[in-house]
Amino acid sequence: MSRLNELYKKMVYYYREDPGRIQHFVKVHSFARLIGQEEHLEEKTLYILEAAALVHDIGIRPALEKYGREDGALQQQEGPQPAREMMRGLGFAPDVIERVAYLVGHHHSYADIDGMDYQILVEADFLVNYYENGMDQEAIKKSVKKIFRTETGKQLAKEMYFPEEFQMSETWAQDGLQDLEDFIEEQGIYIRQ
Repeated sequence: MSRLNELYKKMVYYYREDPGRIQHFVKVHSFARLIGQEEHLEEKTLYILEAAALVHDIGIRPALEKYGREDGALQQQEGPQPAREMMRGLGFAPDVIERVAYLVGHHHSYADIDGMDYQILVEADFLVNYYENGMDQEAIKKSVKKIFRTETGKQLAKEMYFPEEFQMSETWAQDGLQDLEDFIEEQGIYIRQ
């Protein structure tokens, strides 16, 4: 079994009895992987991105235990160490562990994003948080414009949260009837009157 799958299972166990948190990191991982693949990330960068997406919110539990809250700054502060420990235990390479720890410690900081793995992790987390937090469409549009850089991330946001409205031609009804008549004729269907 791959190390990523082992990490995935370890994170499910870490958040056992908390399906909401499990669902969150699973969705972030899925979007991160898709965006990373579509943006043609180099194999190692994609591997780091996937690992980071799985553990990006690992700091929530220690933050709640220590401070009784889980804001983004505390997640960043408390997340890198448990991420390191978990990944070391699974045999991840030291350079991969350190980059993932860096991403975990910065995934709520948007000013100085350095690297496509960081950019995509942020975009994937936003795509999920928009829905989970019930953000309104205008707030989503503003943050996508300000934060998103990948074409894939922008397209996913657009299709999920503000697709272009269906544009009807002036003759849409007539066109639809003609298409139906053409289909009926092609199929040899005769309708009795």
